[in-house]
Formats: sequence, structure tokens, C-alpha cells
Amino acid sequence: MNYEQMASKLNEFNAKNIQSLIALTEKSVERSHKLSEINFETTKSILNEVNGTVANVMSAKDPQALMAMTQDGSLDQFAGKLLAHQQAVSKVVREAGEEIANMTEVGVEQIKVSLKDWMDALAANAPAGSDAIVSAMKTSLESTLQGVGQIQAAAKEVASNVEQTTEQAVKAFQGQVATAKKTVATKTTRATARK
Repeated sequence: MNYEQMASKLNEFNAKNIQSLIALTEKSVERSHKLSEINFETTKSILNEVNGTVANVMSAKDPQALMAMTQDGSLDQFAGKLLAHQQAVSKVVREAGEEIANMTEVGVEQIKVSLKDWMDALAANAPAGSDAIVSAMKTSLESTLQGVGQIQAAAKEVASNVEQTTEQAVKAFQGQVATAKKTVATKTTRATARK
């Protein structure tokens, strides 16, 4: 393999990397668009409901009327919408993470194969007496590829941790809503029992 062939291989390798980067960018833009749509729809819906609920709260004549509103499920709608919003966002983030991880893994494997092929071609055409340099380059390449493998494993672990944290946050929110409902129900029951 001559210099032109090696340069051609390197250009081919770079072209594949650029294609992978473009694909990752397109996926990121697509997921960002989905998140924007979810946030816009949720915000619009909540604002419409808040206007009506605020009007009802302001029209309450006494604290018992306000407590009655909390028991009739008016506030449950907000909790349900917030929970649905969080679940939709979590789904998009999880899917994006999976897609990007898969694309990255495929891309890294392609890079590994291309680099090994390039290194083998370089070694096959190395001048006599350069065995030590070629061996050092191969060792360096192998070490680099092992490092890339460790980074991939760490990235998968981070994605898993983000997903678990998001799920824990949703469960904590559900628990807080349930606790708030019990507290309001208990206070309303006591206030009603005193009369």
C-alpha cells in the first residue's frame, strides 16, 4: 500500500466519522423538537386550567369552601398532568439515550475496525528496521481502544443512573402528592367534625 492508498483509507475513515456525527446531530435535534412540543403542550394546558382554578379559588367565600375544592379533585388534575409530563419527558430522554448509545457503539466499532485496518496496512508497508516503531504504534492504538471501551462502559452506566434518578424523582413526586392529599383530607375531616 502506497502513500496515496493510506491517505485514501484515512479520508474514508474521516468521512465515516463525519457521517456518524451528522446522524447523531440529527437525532439530537429530533429529540429536542419532541421535548419542546411536550413542554409547550403541557404548559399551554396547565395555564388554561390554572386560570379557571385561580378564579374558583378567588371566589371561595371561606376556608371550608377552599377545602372542599381540594377534596373534589381539582388539584389532582395538576398532579396528574405534571406526572404525565414527567413521564413523557422521561420516555423521550430514555429513547434518545438508547438511540445515541447504540449509534455511538456502532460508530466506535467502525472506528476501531478502520483504525486497525489502517494500522495493519501501515505495518505491512513499513520500511525494514521500523519494527519497534510499528510495535509501539500498535500498542498505543490498543491502549487507546481499551480506553474507548472503558469510556463506553462509563457512558452506559451514567445513562442508567440518569434513568433511575428520573424514575425516583417521579415516585417521590407521587408520594408527596399522596401525602398532601391525606393531610388536606385529615384537616378537612377535623374541621367538619368540630361543627
